[in-house]
Amino acid sequence: MYIDKEKSAVGTAIPATETDNKSIVSITDFCGNVNSYSENMTAILASLSDTLRLTREGMNIESIKPVAVPMMNENYVQVAARITYKSGRTKDIDIDCDSGIAAVYDIARKLAFS
Repeated sequence: MYIDKEKSAVGTAIPATETDNKSIVSITDFCGNVNSYSENMTAILASLSDTLRLTREGMNIESIKPVAVPMMNENYVQVAARITYKSGRTKDIDIDCDSGIAAVYDIARKLAFS
């Protein structure tokens, strides 16, 4: 996805963690409004997080939230689902241009086969 930094609030990135020097941009800054993202991906991922906690593969999941990860070219970002585990470890799964059901499928497939 292309971002015009002059017309967008994406110019400021926040560190993923204190020990990680990767930079991310919150999905709110990326879209301007969380609910403007197709199918309210935030609600879908929150519900998926609750559902996955009932399974063996997901019992250590603390949360799943959408984030916008800047690409090497600073004018592009990639939307990813950031899975945060209870241990503090995070894992990003690419859901850029996915519909709600496609994002659920991608996340479940990555958890089952990783």
